[in-house]
Amino acid sequence: MAEAARRYGAIVGIFNGNEPVILVSGLEAIKEVSYREEFSGRPKTLIQKSDKGSYEKWKVQRRFTLRHLRDLGFGKQTLEEIVHEELLEIFSLVEKVSGGEKTGWPNLVTVHDVIGSSRINVLWCIVAGKRYSISDPFINEVLDCAVKLFRLCESGGGSIISKLFPFLGTFPRLMHYRKRVQTFLMEEIRKHKESLDSNSPRDFIDVYLTEMEKQKFNKQSTFEERQLVETCLDLFVAGSDSSFSLLVFSILFMVLYPDVQLQVQDEIDRIIGRDRLPSLSDKASLPYVEATMSEILRRSSVAPLGVPHAILGCSKDVKLQGYILPKDARVILNLYGLHHDPKIWGDPDNFRPERFLDENGKHIKHEALLPFGFGKTAVLFPEEWTQRTQGSKVGGAMDEGRPGYVITETFLAVRCLEGSTMQK
Repeated sequence: MAEAARRYGAIVGIFNGNEPVILVSGLEAIKEVSYREEFSGRPKTLIQKSDKGSYEKWKVQRRFTLRHLRDLGFGKQTLEEIVHEELLEIFSLVEKVSGGEKTGWPNLVTVHDVIGSSRINVLWCIVAGKRYSISDPFINEVLDCAVKLFRLCESGGGSIISKLFPFLGTFPRLMHYRKRVQTFLMEEIRKHKESLDSNSPRDFIDVYLTEMEKQKFNKQSTFEERQLVETCLDLFVAGSDSSFSLLVFSILFMVLYPDVQLQVQDEIDRIIGRDRLPSLSDKASLPYVEATMSEILRRSSVAPLGVPHAILGCSKDVKLQGYILPKDARVILNLYGLHHDPKIWGDPDNFRPERFLDENGKHIKHEALLPFGFGKTAVLFPEEWTQRTQGSKVGGAMDEGRPGYVITETFLAVRCLEGSTMQK
């Protein structure tokens, strides 16, 4: 894709089977697509049994979800507190798996195994009001199905095959994964309905069920149990993959660049000490940690093609930067190319957090850093989520006083997995 963008420019049209796909590259073109309402649709995928409906419905649901996840996340038990709880359990499991400090940590620790359900617990405490033990076999089996479902859908091939050969029907493996996760979610919703107190909602599911009750006589309402299942499915599947990939990449880059790891550790020790874990209130005091997180987001590009766009509700073709795009085209954003453009970054293949620091050593935001997309269809509250979860996790994992570990290639291992979310 990078070669196609270099050869043909910011707007490149290709066919994936019989489906027209538009690859959009470059900051200007990516921002235009992200802002324009015509591109605010979302293409149907195999994860959906039916279309999600109109843009207005999607806007209502997204706004409601965003508002209440934020409210709940900043409520009685903050995201930071949940992250800290997860870290303590991860530390305990790492100590157990590695053989412990007393014996010099002789055993290799596989990141994917020790993180387990921690990848979803932070989000799930807000959505469903509960967390699972990292080693819980039930939730890890559901998570495994969710990740496989995400990868099968995002690979893109299945939807094309279903269009070209509709007589093949459904995809048994994909439907099995979907049904397994959906059954888990429906059971969770059933339990919430049985214990619901509309005057005292405990989590997002309670809030949604309360809104359903308020609007039960409104024939135009988009709040229904089927939609709640779909919303929870989206959150669970995406939350179990992208944030996990980012955490794994964070650890990987600390292994590959020990000098950066030492500078991050030094800043944490100087500013925070070893008596507590990092929190969002420390953000302004940790510019190098912030710059390192920005560089991890840039280099990893865990959502390399962003959120797929579709031309919304148009009966005719749409014009973009002088090109006519077919009305049924899928539009993808080349975020990986943006984050690795030498014209923007100079040395994009080098891991250099200093590019996000000004001459006074303060962290700066770069307009070309768009790790989760941009505009109307960007991932829900990506900046806040990253700051509150990944920053605390990485900082805490490197804090040798709690008890912490020096992250080296002989201590940790990661696995390579296929899929459109960048993985290591």
